[in-house]
Parts: sequence; C-alpha cells; structure tokens
Amino acid sequence: MELTVHDLVFLKSMDQIDYFGQYPDWMNEDEMAQGIAVVRRMKVEDGKVAIGFRGDNRSKRFAAITTISNIKRVIRPFDVLANSYPATHIQSLTYIEKVLDGLKWGIGGSVGFSMATGITVCHENSDIDIILYCKRLQELDQLTPLLSQLQKSAHRVDVQVEILGVGAVVLADYLNHSSFIVRTSTGPILLEKESLIYKG
Repeated sequence: MELTVHDLVFLKSMDQIDYFGQYPDWMNEDEMAQGIAVVRRMKVEDGKVAIGFRGDNRSKRFAAITTISNIKRVIRPFDVLANSYPATHIQSLTYIEKVLDGLKWGIGGSVGFSMATGITVCHENSDIDIILYCKRLQELDQLTPLLSQLQKSAHRVDVQVEILGVGAVVLADYLNHSSFIVRTSTGPILLEKESLIYKG
C-alpha cells in the first residue's frame, strides 16, 4: 500500500497504534478521532506509518504510529474532489476548481476531512487548505498568477505544494520571500532561492 502525507486513513483497530506520552481523554470522546487519522511527514521503519488524530478544535491533536497492515481504507486529498462540497464553502470551492483546472490538486484540513468522512468539522469561516502536486521545484515559479487568483476567493486559501522526492513548500512563502522552508520527512530545511541550481 502506497501512502503519502495528507492521506486520510481508516484504521482496523485502535489497539495497534504506538505513541509517546499520555493518551488524551478526548481521543475516547470525539467522533472524528475514532479510527480516522491523517498521514504525517515523519520517517519511520518499514511497514509502519506516522499518523495524526484530530479532535473538534485545534488544541486537540495526537501523534502516533501504526502498521500499514492496520489500515483498511485510504482517501487521498484529490479523491475528495468527487464528493459534495460543504454548503459553507460551495462558492469558494467552485471558484478554486476553475482556477486550478488542469493541475493535480486536492483538499486537506478541516474542509477536506469533512468532505472525506461526512463528519462536519469545518465551519463558515474555516480556511481552505489546498495541496498541489508538482514534479519539480522550478514549477513553483510559474504559479504566481495562480496564487493571486486564489486570493480572490471568499475564504482564505492556504496552498502547500508537494514536490515529488523533495518535500513540501508553502506557495506564498516561496513566491514572496528570498528564502523558504522545505518540509521533509527528516525535518524542515531552510533554502535560499539564490543558492538553488535547477535541473531540467
């Protein structure tokens, strides 16, 4: 089973997870934490995957590790595009869909979770987390017009670009600053644009 960061996974058993520290009480109470987690960006041993559970607010987050064999179903960010948009975000997502036409993209965060599970965790003012998929870092330079268009959405839009074999970059940081952070499985790396050597 191939898993990537942001994938939503449904577990066979909550007994087959490993974690550090104390198991929070809310994990037994919140509906969204019952066997549903998101794949995290962390290097683990073969046959295992780093996951994170979410509660009903931002303060409720719980990191864990499970075996790949404990996963019964996977929903990827781009899979949720086939589902209905939340009523609170129909206008914005319909607009975003037109802007991103022709690109590989998906929805994460609370909006993506709601669309994937049917459990409403987003609200009227929830940001929209967009995940774009690119093959090469230099493709980001072509996305300046796209970012400007997305900023016209009725909801705040945060765009994270997953670059094959590299890691993730926050698009606004890359386009608006001379240095930017690449999130990798072994930790964040700060890069200077001037030091980059692009290869075709």
